[in-house]
Amino acid sequence: MCFLMDPNLGKKLCYVQFPQRFDGIDRHDRYANRNTVFFDINMKGLDGIQGPVYVGTGTVFNRQALYGYDPPVSEKRPKMTCDCWPSWCCFCCGGSRKNKKKKMMGKDYVRKGSGSMFDLEEIEEGLEGYDELEKSSLMSQKSFEKRFGQSPVFIASTLVENGGLPEGTNSQSLVKEAIHVISCGYEEKTEWGKEIGWIYGSVTEDILTGFKMHCRGWKSVYCMPKRAAFKGSAPINLSDRLHQVLRWALGSVEIFLSRHCPLWYGYGGKLKYIERLAYTNTIVYPFTSIPLLAYCTIPAVCLLTGKFIIPTVSIRQLLNFCDS
Repeated sequence: MCFLMDPNLGKKLCYVQFPQRFDGIDRHDRYANRNTVFFDINMKGLDGIQGPVYVGTGTVFNRQALYGYDPPVSEKRPKMTCDCWPSWCCFCCGGSRKNKKKKMMGKDYVRKGSGSMFDLEEIEEGLEGYDELEKSSLMSQKSFEKRFGQSPVFIASTLVENGGLPEGTNSQSLVKEAIHVISCGYEEKTEWGKEIGWIYGSVTEDILTGFKMHCRGWKSVYCMPKRAAFKGSAPINLSDRLHQVLRWALGSVEIFLSRHCPLWYGYGGKLKYIERLAYTNTIVYPFTSIPLLAYCTIPAVCLLTGKFIIPTVSIRQLLNFCDS
């Protein structure tokens, strides 16, 4: 909560990720359940770039990021100028003398929308408490319904920056809307699972969900308290551990073969190149099993057959080579 409530950084954070800690692991950790290299080294390194990847559990989310909104855009500081040179001169104080008027929407930032100006009369009940200036900067009603589904009260709640519900809603209408939102067919023909919430279509939906957020420009933070914030259960036998690793590998291959592959998705966005490299590493590691298998198999084959892949050179051949 300290990260998310930070006045400078909190508004741009999509989630705070904690390391995974487990109970029931044997003293020698024979199945490598602790994933020490990943959680204690790699994730700490990502914290200095754009943030750690989402690993599926032990995470506190920012609602605005889950709802598919872009992060707030801070106002740029004006360049320093002085009156010692004419207005057309651009050599004074390292900046231009042109006046650039910036429209302020009553806040330090403006959330980006994807639609045109509109009339909100039909969902006015759900948007009580918003002034006309804020209404004019939001998406159209049709874009809202296509994105979030046909629930004015829920749509209005996504726009409340600090969470909660709009004013003027009573308990009876809330229960009615809640039943409507949790119905099985509510997400049909909407962007849930595509651009909003957890992304569907992959076994490793956690990596894909965090990747989409980082592509929009959000940042994440890694928090490692001495006392574990979250604890879970780890596989206690080899078959369960292999099944878990196989599931991760299949999910990574799915992302590699999909349109969300970090090698070609999200260019022109706000994903940093080193962060893209980190996501690429998370999806290509299953392919490293091929050279690893060869590295483990070839020495054993050479030992059994007595034939080595490195050619042997006799002393006579070596002397002849040195003389030449």
